[in-house]
Amino acid sequence: MSKIESLKRECEKNGFPLAGVVDLDLAWALFHPHVDRYREWIERGNHGEMHYLQRGLERRTDPRLVYPETKSILCVARPTQRTPLGSKDPTIGPRIARYTAGGDYHDSMKLDLERALMAFNEKQVQASESPLRYKVCVDTSAVLERSWAHLAGLGWIGKNTLLIHPKFGSYLLIGVALLDQTFDAPPAPLPNYCGSCTRCIKGCPTEALSTGGWLDSRKCTAYLTLEKRGEWSTTAPTEKIGTWIAGCDICQEVCPFNIKPEREEQVTSNPTVNPLITWDALFAESTDAYRARVKGSALSRVKPEMARRNLEQAYRNSRGKDPDTTSSESPY
Repeated sequence: MSKIESLKRECEKNGFPLAGVVDLDLAWALFHPHVDRYREWIERGNHGEMHYLQRGLERRTDPRLVYPETKSILCVARPTQRTPLGSKDPTIGPRIARYTAGGDYHDSMKLDLERALMAFNEKQVQASESPLRYKVCVDTSAVLERSWAHLAGLGWIGKNTLLIHPKFGSYLLIGVALLDQTFDAPPAPLPNYCGSCTRCIKGCPTEALSTGGWLDSRKCTAYLTLEKRGEWSTTAPTEKIGTWIAGCDICQEVCPFNIKPEREEQVTSNPTVNPLITWDALFAESTDAYRARVKGSALSRVKPEMARRNLEQAYRNSRGKDPDTTSSESPY
């Protein structure tokens, strides 16, 4: 078994059905168009108020600025649950992005990827080979994860700007590990199978997507509900975000690679993190109760004041009127 296959097997054992490795030097020429596109995206102001993306721009242009020993990059992906969260009936309650189900993926994926690398290193030592040194990054370091995952053969970047795999679709969470050894692994990007399809662009209710695969975060429901702090601007399309209160899955729900008979599931709830509760129950939830409910989940990044803001707008969108919050003694 080759060194790459051994590493990929350990990744699969630890919950990553998609894994690939690409050597930094061999991928350099194909990586830089991604850097140029990222720079242009920032220059257009499409990052909105996510200033950390601009501050980390130079580090994203070269993984060696993140981990100086980098010679290759391991990319892994894990499917999220496909069952929609929240209520599809707007008279009952709001909706929440699928990726927020369960514990915080930043922690769980980092731990599992480190376990895979430790298991691989044990075999390296047994074979009298040098163990890997590495840095694991799961959406927390200045790395262009989707670009490297594409170059490592995990999928293509679709018109919704997400990584898409022909079998697993786009409901994926990505992790990378910067490695200090080469694997003689050239880039192996999958072809872009989006073709002439524009369902994601046409399906986005806030018109955040445009031709050419551009995303204007300032119009994106996920950005508005998860990233934007404070009050929304007067130009933000908040009346078009529907009943989403944390993230949005619409550009994925309409994607043909996510629409398959065996994947059509009913909207349900996650009993531990995202319970299906009514508008009234959400408005009555106290600050402490909210913090306890989202603790340890990806939803914890949505602060109480943001959650209240999102909830009120989603309710207005569902009913066409302001919510009655008088029943809540301790609102968000």
